[in-house]
Amino acid sequence: MEQISTAELAENPGQALLDERSLASLTEVSRELDSSYRSMQEQVLRLRGELAISRSARLRELAEKERLLGRLASLLAVLPGGVMILDAEHTIRDANPAALDMLGEPLLGETWPQVAKRNPELYDSQPGQRRLSINGRPLDDDGEQVVLITDTTELHDLQEQLGRRQRLAALGEMAARLAHQIRTPLSSTTLYLAQLGRDDLPAQQRSKICDRLSGRLQHMEGLIESMLSFVRGGSPEMRPLLLRDVMSSLEAVVGPTLPAATTFAVTPIDDTLSLCGAADDLVGALANLVQNAVDVAGEAVRIDVWAGATSHNSLQICVRDNGPGIPTDVLPRLFDPFFTTRAQGTGLGLAVVARTVSHHGGEVRARNHSRGGAEFLIDLPLLDTATSCGDAAVSSTLFNSERGKP
Repeated sequence: MEQISTAELAENPGQALLDERSLASLTEVSRELDSSYRSMQEQVLRLRGELAISRSARLRELAEKERLLGRLASLLAVLPGGVMILDAEHTIRDANPAALDMLGEPLLGETWPQVAKRNPELYDSQPGQRRLSINGRPLDDDGEQVVLITDTTELHDLQEQLGRRQRLAALGEMAARLAHQIRTPLSSTTLYLAQLGRDDLPAQQRSKICDRLSGRLQHMEGLIESMLSFVRGGSPEMRPLLLRDVMSSLEAVVGPTLPAATTFAVTPIDDTLSLCGAADDLVGALANLVQNAVDVAGEAVRIDVWAGATSHNSLQICVRDNGPGIPTDVLPRLFDPFFTTRAQGTGLGLAVVARTVSHHGGEVRARNHSRGGAEFLIDLPLLDTATSCGDAAVSSTLFNSERGKP
């Protein structure tokens, strides 16, 4: 800058003032520029820091995603089920090792119909073949699907074994029930045979005992046939029955087997009361109730049986004893199979009663009578003269629903 002498400044004071102002202005501008520069440097440093932080976070996010992808790939590799990715054209784009093992190579690049064609067990498994279950789900809007394949061969075999065991258990239960049902008529048959062995038995009495013996054997044959029909999934053959005939058969079955101290009485039945049922099954169920009263109350028990029509277009059979009654904690489980409170009991007698009554479209209830003793009530659909057994079977559903049964 050109130097101005002191004399010149003295001669021209205005110029000197102008130069001082310019210098001050330049100094101020210089300060502002310096401040702006420092501010820009600070912003650059801050932006670099933020960028570094953002980049570091992005790198960590990418690393986490890669780690998750690696874990997912490892999980898919060790999954026992097959996993495949199909595109919109059903072409296999990815598959894990389990899928390759189940379906065989190649898989990648092949269409699903091609793979299914060489693996018929996917849709039509024959006995002894591997069984596979397939489930698919869309991945996105592009039409891709994820397909999961599960080998269910072992599960199917376990279900088959469980089914066989359940059938065997059912057969065992039926055998136990049949043995329990046969016990009473078999006892009376044994007594009849013992009487036939007497040399002094009159011919007329011998003939009468032979008829009774034949009836008991036929009764046991009917029980066996009914149980076999039940095991096969069928129902006992239903026929029109007069209730008085059922009661007469009951007296013939249980009368000879009851202890001498037992009092057994059947109230005369109205000749017009009819029902649809299997006579041997009903007699067996009622005999179980009578025998149960003797087993619980002792030989000196009194057992009364009567029946009659009710207001629900049904008939009711009542078996009452004067024994100790039924404990309140036992009542809810009284008809459960194999439930018993006696050391020598099988727990099947009352279960057979409940099953038989249910097959006849009725229900059985137990309660303690107000004057003491136990009382069993059996409600069955009444058969009128204008109704066949087939119609009665259909109407039994309504009969049960009116009484609150499903």
